[in-house]
Amino acid sequence: MRRSTNVGVALVGLLVFAAISVAAGSGRKPAEGVDVSVRRLSTSEMMDILQKFPEMVPSYLGDQRNDTGLLKLLYPFKEVTSAPVERVFPGVRFYQGLDRSRSCGAEYPYMLAIAGDKRYGMTNGFNRLLLDNGLEVTDKNIVELAKAFVITAIGSEHYSYPEVTFLDAARTKLDAERTTTDAARLRVKIGAQAEEWHFSVLWNQFDGVSSSNDKGLIKDYLPTMVESLPGRGQ
Repeated sequence: MRRSTNVGVALVGLLVFAAISVAAGSGRKPAEGVDVSVRRLSTSEMMDILQKFPEMVPSYLGDQRNDTGLLKLLYPFKEVTSAPVERVFPGVRFYQGLDRSRSCGAEYPYMLAIAGDKRYGMTNGFNRLLLDNGLEVTDKNIVELAKAFVITAIGSEHYSYPEVTFLDAARTKLDAERTTTDAARLRVKIGAQAEEWHFSVLWNQFDGVSSSNDKGLIKDYLPTMVESLPGRGQ
C-alpha cells in the first residue's frame, strides 16, 4: 500500500515536470497581470505643469485663470505609472485627467505624456512619442510597444483603471516594405471582459489599432503618423 502511494506521487511529479517542459518548449509565457498605480497631483505640481504648458488652460476660463479655477478644471489630475509603459518610456511621465470643456456638460477621460518640454496626447501622439524617444516599431519590440499602447488607450477611455491582464501575444514578421496589416495581436482581459487588440504597422509606426470582443468591434484607434523621419529622404 505504501509502495503504491509512493508510485502515485512519483507519477504525479513526472506529469507536472512534463507539463512544465512542454510549456517551456512551446515558448509560451504566463499571463501578465498589470499593476497600474495612480497618484493625485498636489496643487503645486499641477500649477507647474500648467505654467509649462499654458495652452492646456481652456480659453473659456477667461480672466478667472486663478488657482481655484484651475483646480476645479483639473481635479482630480493623476499621474499614472505601470510596468509596460515604464519599460518602453523610462524617462516619460503619464497623466490622466477629465475633460470638462464640452458644452454637453459630460466629463471625458484623457491621457497625456510629458517628456522634457514636450507633451503628447494619447493615443494620437503615440508615434511622435516613440520617435522623439529614438524608438521605432520593430519585430523585436512590437509586443512591448503594443502593451504600452493598450495601457495608454485604456487610460483615455476609463478614468478609473480596471484590472488589466495580458493573456497572450502573437506577432507577424514585418515585411520588407514596412507595411504589415495585423502585425501583432494581444489578448487582454480588461476588468471582466476578454478583448483582442490588433496592430497594423506602416513605416515602423502604428498605423492602426483596433479592439474587439466576442460581440464585435469595440473601437478603432488611428495614431497620427509622423511623415518627416530622419534618414528616410523626406
